[in-house]
Amino acid sequence: MNYTGIDCPVCNTKFGDSDDVVVCPVCGTPHHRECWHRNGRCINEEKHIEGFIWQMTDIPVAPAQKTEENVKVCPRCGENNPPYEPVCIRCGERLKNQDSASMHMPPLEGNPAANWQTEANPNDFSPYQNVYAQDAKTLYGEDAMIEDIPASEVAEYIQKDSSKYIGRMLKMQEKNTKLSWSWASALGSFFWCFYRRMSGLGTVLLLIYLTVSFAASLIIPVIAKFSNPAMYDEYLTLATALTDLMTHLLDSGAVNLPPEYYELWGQLMSTPLMIASIIVNGATMLIICVTTGFFGTHFYKKKVLKDIRTIRRVSINSVSYHMYLRQRGNVSVINLMLPVMIYMLYTMITAYL
Repeated sequence: MNYTGIDCPVCNTKFGDSDDVVVCPVCGTPHHRECWHRNGRCINEEKHIEGFIWQMTDIPVAPAQKTEENVKVCPRCGENNPPYEPVCIRCGERLKNQDSASMHMPPLEGNPAANWQTEANPNDFSPYQNVYAQDAKTLYGEDAMIEDIPASEVAEYIQKDSSKYIGRMLKMQEKNTKLSWSWASALGSFFWCFYRRMSGLGTVLLLIYLTVSFAASLIIPVIAKFSNPAMYDEYLTLATALTDLMTHLLDSGAVNLPPEYYELWGQLMSTPLMIASIIVNGATMLIICVTTGFFGTHFYKKKVLKDIRTIRRVSINSVSYHMYLRQRGNVSVINLMLPVMIYMLYTMITAYL
């Protein structure tokens, strides 16, 4: 988007053709890069909580221009645009008279967003104002598509580490495969799913792990009791002694654990029953990690595209569409807290039992 002639909100100097302009990824306010670094944040940051979106005002309308072949004339400001541009390079208006419009927006007849491509942009919002969309266009091209969605809009939804995920999704699409290794999803397992707002998949994987782990803690001692009573008696004696010691420490109000506790704990953990339980838990977690490592990006891609298509159906205009992309996407630390607390609670309960 061309900001030439617009005042920088920090230094109040008009942007020139060669100025290095940085745009706030939240509200779209342009700044000189030097002003951005000097201020340390967006000049309108306090307004973000109110849903503020920067508006370009007083755009001089260009003189009427003759429509030439392979040129798109902006219906708002009259600027001539290259045929591949989805929005006006001058004012950000979405260009509706383009042959590839369906590539950038699905048919919207019969739903609240039917006026998307027929009404003027109400506050000059442009996808080019989003830094993640800009990165995607720079790295993968203006016309890069993930199925029927422009890669720039996918980047606008994903936000954090969007370039990496879009790169994987484009390679998967090119090779027509669901496999794509990701260390983040592999090491994070179900925690990564919650972090990336895939609560459904994360819940399923977490329940699988807890179910297998809990079943192993119940079944392995039963098997040992009938197959090797001596092994079971050793385990039961140590577990009972450790429980009695913990009860005594709690009743006495002791703050520090005595050496006897660590000795009993080490002996208990080295018993064949506990080793077998640890192996089962480790194998289950390893399977989940490998699964999310190979298929995590595939499931994330399906979730992202599904959400974007839903947002397109409910958005009443381009402004609400891009606002919903930022609100519905990105990562969620709050989502991550739930599985972390459940996992810690389960560990504490099983350790006590």
